[in-house]
Amino acid sequence: MTGFLDGKAVVVTGAGRGLGAAYARLAAAEGAAVLVNDVDADLAHAVAASITADGGRAVAAAGTIGTWDGAGEVIDRCVAEFGAIDGLVNNAGIFRLAHPASQDPDEFRAVIEVNLLGTAYCGLHAIRAMLSQGGGSVVNVTSGAHAGSAAMGAYGASKGGVASLTYCWAADLIGTGVRVNAVSPNAHTRMADAFEAYLGADAQGQNVHKPPAQNAPAVIYLLSAAAAGVHGQVVRIDGDELSMIAHPVVQGTGAQDPSWTVEKVAAAFEAGAVGPISPVGLHRA
Repeated sequence: MTGFLDGKAVVVTGAGRGLGAAYARLAAAEGAAVLVNDVDADLAHAVAASITADGGRAVAAAGTIGTWDGAGEVIDRCVAEFGAIDGLVNNAGIFRLAHPASQDPDEFRAVIEVNLLGTAYCGLHAIRAMLSQGGGSVVNVTSGAHAGSAAMGAYGASKGGVASLTYCWAADLIGTGVRVNAVSPNAHTRMADAFEAYLGADAQGQNVHKPPAQNAPAVIYLLSAAAAGVHGQVVRIDGDELSMIAHPVVQGTGAQDPSWTVEKVAAAFEAGAVGPISPVGLHRA
């Protein structure tokens, strides 16, 4: 029986544990040679060793992806080890919680550097290599937090940037053979533990029945040729539910006036002519 990723070479960043490890293990089980990246060398080597012990093919590549050179080294290592890079899962990320009144600016910067810039740097290196070889698939990891979630200003902003990168790169790469999509996963991980500890009883146990492995099949599908027609999309996985997150849209036809004034804008809002006011946070259309 053939796997969905037979003969493919795939990089998974932040794959030392949790969601990243689940993506790496299933990619290998579906036939890919996997470069297991993590900032923690011991964790990266442990996951790679577990894959090879199960009969798969994997190598570890420790190092940060939060710098241009660091990201380039990860992508170059995949090409050097396996002869190509057919897939990239931009999973590496960090998580900090804070109210705006007490947000530490250094922590905010760190989240953006790893989650957004690390994703961008790895993606840019990988896309250039994929274009030169005639195809490939990038799967970015965003989050429903980008639609608005308490205490997640830094994290939500970084993941909103990842969603925008996905939309923009998809527009750039139409017709090239290189596809870019994103997933918005949900699982009980260290991030979930931190979130629950921060919010206390209001959040306890929300992800307890959502193991990381439950998110992996959608990622492997997006990496595979089976998803050849899927490009520029954000796929949401939430336990047993698989769904799509809509692109930003302009609601309705809006209100028209050739000479807007503040008073006219106020009147248009009061009359509901501008369109509905969206609720804060991720919601169903």
